[in-house]
Amino acid sequence: MAIRPEYRKYYDARWRKFRLAALAAAGNVCQRCGKSHRLLNVAHLSHDPADRFSVAVLCPSCHSKNDTPQRLAMTRRTRANKRGQLWLLDEIQFAPFPVRTWPVRLRQLDLF
Repeated sequence: MAIRPEYRKYYDARWRKFRLAALAAAGNVCQRCGKSHRLLNVAHLSHDPADRFSVAVLCPSCHSKNDTPQRLAMTRRTRANKRGQLWLLDEIQFAPFPVRTWPVRLRQLDLF
């Protein structure tokens, strides 16, 4: 899948260096299934490219399983927007996106 234009700034030479170090640290095996694979990915578990702390080295199969809920949420959101459906809560509308990209008024909710 292509990288979105607004996220390209996160995948520069520093990311490539970080990626190689993460692959070496994982021993070139998937951190979920433990199998070695020649096409390992360094996946953002939080789906936020700015977050370099919650990453894992995953094989394509495990990476796809990890991204399925996010992909489904984005698909539902896109379809709803195209059909002109309204969201009952703003939190639901922005849920598939990283919290840092939410409007400030939603980020300051006292949920706990």
